[in-house]
Amino acid sequence: MEIKTDMHGILKVRKVLYIILLLFSSLAALSQPGYRYLPGGHKRIVDLEVHFRWDKHQLDMGYMGNDSTLARFARIIDSIGLEYIDSVVIVSQSSPEGPYEYNVRLSKRRAATMRNYVMSEFPELDGKLHVHPDGESWEQLRWYVECDTALSDEAKQQIYAVIDADVNMATKKWRMNRLPTYKYLLRKYYPRIRNSMFCILYYSREAVEQFALPPIELPDTLSFIDLQQTSVERKKVMVAALKTNLLYDVVTALNFEVEVPLGRRFSIAFEDLFPWWHGGNKWAFQVWQMGVEGRYWFKKGKQPNLLRGHFAGLYLMSAKFDLQYRREFNYQGEYWSTGLTYGYSMPLGKYFNLEFSVSAGYASIAYRHYNPSPGWEELVRDPYKRGRKGYYGPTKVEVSLVLPLRFTYKSRRGGAHE
Repeated sequence: MEIKTDMHGILKVRKVLYIILLLFSSLAALSQPGYRYLPGGHKRIVDLEVHFRWDKHQLDMGYMGNDSTLARFARIIDSIGLEYIDSVVIVSQSSPEGPYEYNVRLSKRRAATMRNYVMSEFPELDGKLHVHPDGESWEQLRWYVECDTALSDEAKQQIYAVIDADVNMATKKWRMNRLPTYKYLLRKYYPRIRNSMFCILYYSREAVEQFALPPIELPDTLSFIDLQQTSVERKKVMVAALKTNLLYDVVTALNFEVEVPLGRRFSIAFEDLFPWWHGGNKWAFQVWQMGVEGRYWFKKGKQPNLLRGHFAGLYLMSAKFDLQYRREFNYQGEYWSTGLTYGYSMPLGKYFNLEFSVSAGYASIAYRHYNPSPGWEELVRDPYKRGRKGYYGPTKVEVSLVLPLRFTYKSRRGGAHE
């Protein structure tokens, strides 16, 4: 889409206002202070950055010039005038050290710290302030590496390879720690990317007086990636996961499961258990079980949603069976069961997950006993041993190998145009 520079064009095309926010709230210009002029009399300020000490979320005014940065922020707000400010966006990050989940929570605490500070100093910004925790700051680290003139091209490519690797976070950090340049990055750039970055979007007085500009709608989430220069990137989306329960496989109980993500917190799984072995009329291990389970994932997934973390589910299944061991155990029948599941899924290498779950609920089992004839020629029903039993308790235990199925598509992301 071509972005028109006249104010009439901006007013006619509502979508352009959203694009302008992403384009001109770029954090890629952190090193260039001052005002920048936008189409139609807009201005932007993107040179404000508050830093945090390692593993801290409290605001330290004496650290890396935070006192002067926030004093400058106050002067800018006062000089612009609250009535001309459209939005103040703050993106909070953590450096990629230590456990990933902990760093995500740390970026959320830092975001909450900045929200509380700004609202205490400028309560009039309520409704205009948008604070976004962005987890670990891999993309800003990449940006610093790209701008570094001391690193060789070979060293940069090694760093890019680690950042872009499609592996779990623990493996990625292990690889980063083994790079010859890791201590250099840790010393020079990691303190800089433990931060909260400010972007102020406002209208000039002339534009406000001449046109009644509508407010710009912000997306639900923003990240350092969203605020980079427009480019085409390749993204992966998971469409389903294929599974097999290893505990069943050990006893040759062939099984298969397909799970499909529904949004970012839900999924639905379909399972089929089908061992169908027998040896004449002396033994049999035949079960055909089918089931469905809806799951809720406690961690809100991002694309690609790899179905990882803790989950709870509600299942329903039914089956028919024929189980025999010579003359000691001989039963046929059907059953159905429903109940609750709790589980946890973790990454296993680059391509697989390993899932643990246990289910408990109610099972209703209809059974019929039979006896083999003396020469094993036929099986004879026992009319006195048949019935139905109800059962409450554990119904399933699974240790499943999971293969997420993903496809790659191209996406265009928004950023700054100089």
